[in-house]
Amino acid sequence: MNTTLKLLYAVTITALLVSCGGNDKTTDAPKLENTLVKDSKITEILKKKSVMYGKAESFEFNLLEGEEGEKFNITMIVMSADMNCTADAMLCEEISSFIEGNKLVFSSSEEYALIEEESPEYRMMQKGTVEINGNTYNGTLYYNGKGNDEVEAWFHGKLIFELPAIKSLKGEPLIIELKGKRKK
Repeated sequence: MNTTLKLLYAVTITALLVSCGGNDKTTDAPKLENTLVKDSKITEILKKKSVMYGKAESFEFNLLEGEEGEKFNITMIVMSADMNCTADAMLCEEISSFIEGNKLVFSSSEEYALIEEESPEYRMMQKGTVEINGNTYNGTLYYNGKGNDEVEAWFHGKLIFELPAIKSLKGEPLIIELKGKRKK
């Protein structure tokens, strides 16, 4: 009986070791950062015409280790309410009244994801929040840019978010095309 139990333990331990083998988390875990996003909805959204155009008053970013400034995380963008609106007058007036001359602030703590090759104008995307008049909305920034901490940084992007308070949008997202540049 004692020999049978020892044999049973040996078989059980062997089976456990074999079943756990090859699950080294450092090599098999999917790499979550910089993931390539392939979604036809993104391409369709990016083809839509922007409602507003503006420049970032300021923006903050961080460079990723091993990247040469072509790809970076934008952590915050501050935009003036003084943007050009290209939509019809009624929509522009409703947006202007809602913003009330206050700044819009996009912030994100997420790492960028790469966008499929079909969108060469915007190679990266980041999810974050847009704050307007103390209210926060989920938004996505699609952008392209270059930056380094020593000399300068720039980006060009589209910020897209739902703004249900603006009835003239008719359920469509607000699309703001923006640019930012800074020199040290």
